[in-house]
Amino acid sequence: MSDGDPNQPRQPRNLQGLLKFAMEATQAEDAPDPAQIPPMDDERRQFLENALRSLTVDVVQEIEKAMKALLDRETPEEDKAEAIDVVIDFVQDIDTANGFFKLGGFTIINPGLASPNVEVRIGTLRLIAELSQNNPFCQKHLLEADVLPKLVELLSDEQSVANQAMHAISCMVRNFEPCLAAFIDMGGLECLLGCIQTDNEKLRIKTSFLMSNLCSEFAPVRDEFIKLNAVERVVASVNPTGKFDPKLETALSTLNVLTESPEGVRRCQDSGLGLKSKLEAILRLNANKEECLEQVEYTKTLLKRCFLEKVTDTDR
Repeated sequence: MSDGDPNQPRQPRNLQGLLKFAMEATQAEDAPDPAQIPPMDDERRQFLENALRSLTVDVVQEIEKAMKALLDRETPEEDKAEAIDVVIDFVQDIDTANGFFKLGGFTIINPGLASPNVEVRIGTLRLIAELSQNNPFCQKHLLEADVLPKLVELLSDEQSVANQAMHAISCMVRNFEPCLAAFIDMGGLECLLGCIQTDNEKLRIKTSFLMSNLCSEFAPVRDEFIKLNAVERVVASVNPTGKFDPKLETALSTLNVLTESPEGVRRCQDSGLGLKSKLEAILRLNANKEECLEQVEYTKTLLKRCFLEKVTDTDR
């Protein structure tokens, strides 16, 4: 799997890949304005289709070859990582993703997640995300393959793996309620609350995105977060600072979602949390700093929503 010049781009395998290949090959050239390119006539279209057929590989054969390498204990780990990349290239097409399952492709997933090699674990997580994003067929079969518990376990892995694990979880549970229900049953919401407080910036951002999505789509999920003391836990991580702080911005963003519920607002008003004084300090320290505009807007919204205070641009 590792033969060939690594600096050479992978050959295109489908129409999308062919177009990308052509764009990359001509990006340094003085290409014509797309608006000046005439519509493609039948002869030119036929030529392109013939050219595509000459470049296209046997998808099933390539996937089976990659699977064989992944399941062979003698295959070097770096070659396994490359084999996963090959599979990911193909399953970006939803029909191929579903066909991958029918070929028995999911048999590579659990071994890949358990691999001692970081790149193989990351690649397998990327594959899960690619298979499951907006694809109920694969979401259903990944759920049946009991993949979710392992994804949750990998949130405690090193940062690069944890980040991909959260992305894979997000792709599995969004827009597919059976996966979301299973995730909640295994304590997934509590797990998200732990991740939102981590020092891993990328993991916090991915977690915040998923929490916001779930809370916006399902009010009962938002209410369950609040019952799990999400407001109190997030407020505890709000530490005013005189500079841009991504952790602070993520916390404020999450509080904005949680306070779309009256109960979320009520909890923020608990004087024991000291949220009002924290928000006022954030404004005082950052009101005129361009890099802090978003966190300032979150702060103003929370002051108005929770403490009935109208904040102007000149307030300190």
